[in-house]
Amino acid sequence: MAKAKPLFNTGGYSDWSIRRTLREAENAARWSPWCAVKWMEEARNRISIQDPFFEEYDKAANKINALWRSYNKYIWYDSKSFWRQGNISHAPQQIPLLSDSYNEASLDDLSELLKF
Repeated sequence: MAKAKPLFNTGGYSDWSIRRTLREAENAARWSPWCAVKWMEEARNRISIQDPFFEEYDKAANKINALWRSYNKYIWYDSKSFWRQGNISHAPQQIPLLSDSYNEASLDDLSELLKF
């Protein structure tokens, strides 16, 4: 008797939700900072009024930034090799918070209003 085909696809590309992208970026930040930076940028670009994950993004960014800051105290940590992208070593990075960018934008708007 022939086996029935499975009803779902077990492989291939799947589009992650914003929450999953943030979780995967937190996980990847331990071993691949550039992958984490890319995924955090992708999550930031997908956040909108319909998908308001502002606090979740800032929480994940704070966790990643704290993790990267904590690496300086370990003897095995070499920032040049950890932040290497191809043959080029970069300075250590931090993930920007969405709350910081909104605060700066609102201060700019406020200063424009006060000029009158």
